[in-house]
Amino acid sequence: MNGIFIHILSMSITAGYCIVAVILIRFLLKRQPKVFSYMLWSIVLFRLLCPVSLSSPFSVLPVNPDTVLQDTAYYHGENSLPGGETGKTAESGDNTGEGGAAAIEPQGGTVSLRSFLMAGAGARLWLCGMLLLAVYGIGTAVRFRIYLKSAVRLSDGLFEMEGLPTPFAFGIIRPRIYLPTQLSEEERRYVLEHERVHMARKDHLIKLTAWAARCIHWFNPLVWLAFALMENDMEMSCDEAVLRRLGEDVKQDYSRVLLALSGERKGIVGCPLAFGGEKVRSRILNILTYRKKTFAAVLAASVLLVIAILGLALNPARTSGQENSEGILAFATDYANAFVGRDGRAMVDLYIDEETAFKNVILLEEMEGEYTFGYSSPWPDEYRMTVDEEGQKVSIRYYASTSDPHVTVWKEQMSFTETESGYRVTGSDFQIFDSISSLEEYQEAYGVFDTYQFADYVERGYVEAINYQTESDREEGAESDRNGVYRSPGTAAEYILNLTGGVYVYEASLDSAGRATVTYMFEDGSSVEIPMCNANYTSATDNSEEPDNGAEGTGDVWIVDTGNAKAL
Repeated sequence: MNGIFIHILSMSITAGYCIVAVILIRFLLKRQPKVFSYMLWSIVLFRLLCPVSLSSPFSVLPVNPDTVLQDTAYYHGENSLPGGETGKTAESGDNTGEGGAAAIEPQGGTVSLRSFLMAGAGARLWLCGMLLLAVYGIGTAVRFRIYLKSAVRLSDGLFEMEGLPTPFAFGIIRPRIYLPTQLSEEERRYVLEHERVHMARKDHLIKLTAWAARCIHWFNPLVWLAFALMENDMEMSCDEAVLRRLGEDVKQDYSRVLLALSGERKGIVGCPLAFGGEKVRSRILNILTYRKKTFAAVLAASVLLVIAILGLALNPARTSGQENSEGILAFATDYANAFVGRDGRAMVDLYIDEETAFKNVILLEEMEGEYTFGYSSPWPDEYRMTVDEEGQKVSIRYYASTSDPHVTVWKEQMSFTETESGYRVTGSDFQIFDSISSLEEYQEAYGVFDTYQFADYVERGYVEAINYQTESDREEGAESDRNGVYRSPGTAAEYILNLTGGVYVYEASLDSAGRATVTYMFEDGSSVEIPMCNANYTSATDNSEEPDNGAEGTGDVWIVDTGNAKAL
C-alpha cells in the first residue's frame, strides 16, 4: 500500500503543476468560448488518473514527475519478536536469534525520502479518506436511486416527479432526465435542450471520472479547486451550446429560466451521478455577454489549447545524469534488499567478482557451493538509503536487530562501477555503531534525511515483547529485572541508542504527560537532546487501564519518541 500511495503522491504533485497552469491559461481564454476552458481540464484528469506518460523536450512542466519522489530509498521489513509472536519463522531450529527467537524473513520494498516521511500512517490515512469519500458518494447515489423510484415516465429517458426542487440528470450507462412537475412549456424546452447537450457530450461520465480522481487525490486542495472550476466550465460551455442551437435571441428568456430554477439543490450536492445548476450568477453573466467568435479567434484559441495539452501531458526529457542516478538507485536498492534478505547468492552476483564480495561483505560464507549470509542475530531487517543527485554516492544505514530486543546501526558506504551487464559493487566501507561515544558518531548513525531517524519500538512490537518478558519474570519469581534499563528515560536512551562514555540528565516535559527529554553529554563536552516517551503511560489514576499501545504491562517502559525527532 505504501508503494501505491507514493506513486499517487507523485502523480498528485505533477497534477498540481497542471492545475495551476490550466488556471492561468483559462485567464488567457477568458473571452473565448468556454468549451476551450472545459477541454483544458482533460489534461488534469489524465495526470491524476494515468500512471504513465511520455517524455519530450517540448514539455512545459518544471520538473520530471518520475524523479520528484525518487532521490532516496527506504526499506521496512517484518521484524522478529521475542517468543516468535509475529512474522514467518524459519523452519530449521538452527535459524534462531538470541534468546531463542526465530528469525523472520524480511519483506518490503523501496520508497523515497518524502515517501518515508509520509508513508506508513500517511498511506493508511490516505486509504481511509479515499474509502470514506467513495462510500459517501455511492451511498448518496443509492439513496437518490431509491428516492427517484416514484418518478413518472413521460418518454424514453425522461421522467417527471412532484417535489423536485430543480431539474437534473441522473445515471451512468443510461442517464435519465428528471423534471419537476411545475415546469412551464418554455422552461421545459430550455431544460431539455441543456440536459441533452450534456448527454451528447457524455458529461455525466466525465463528471464521474473527475469525482473518482477527487476521491483518490482528496488530500490535494488543488484537486478540489479544479473539480469546482471544471464543473463551472462544463455548465457554461453547455449553456453556450444551447445558445448556438437556439440562437442568441433567446439569451434573455434562457437566463430568466435559469434564474427561476436556481433554488436549493437539496439532496443533489455530493452525488457524482447527478447534474444541476450551480454558480447561477456567473452563468447568467456569461450567457448575456456571449457573442459568436470569429474564425481567427477560434483558430488561435484552438492552437493554444493543443500546445497547452501537449506541453502538460508530456514529461520533461530526462538528462543523462538523471537516467544514471535512477539506474544507480535501482541497483543500490537490489543490493540493500539482498543484504537484509540474507541472499548470499544475490550479494555475490552484485559484486564485481566473488573475491571482492568475500573481502567486503560481513557474514558472507560459502558452504558446499552455496553462499550463506548468517543464520542468527543480529539481523539487518530494515534500511534507510540515500543517493545523491548526481548518483555518485550511496550510503545505506541498516538496522540490525537482536531478540533482547535491541537495535544496532550498521552504516555502509558503497563504491561501484558500471559494466556491460550493469552496475557492480567494487568495495564497501562498513561501520557498526554499537558503541557511540561522540556527537559525530551519533550523527553518522542516526542522521538521515536532514533529521534524526530512530528505530520505532512500538511499530516493531518491542514494547509488547518487553512487557511480556517482564510479566514472565514476575510469574517465575525471578529476582533480577532484565528489563530494568527501560525504567528510566536516561538509562533507556543510553541503552537503546548504544551511547557510552558520557553522562545523561533528563526532566519530564511540562506540556505532555508521559514524555521526557534526555540531554546526553559526551566525553568531549558535546551534547544532544533525545526525546523519550513512556510507552506504557496511561492517564488513569490506577493501573486498571491498558497502556496506550495496547500492550499488557504496568511498569515504565521508556523508548525513543520517534514522532518528535529533531532536525540536524
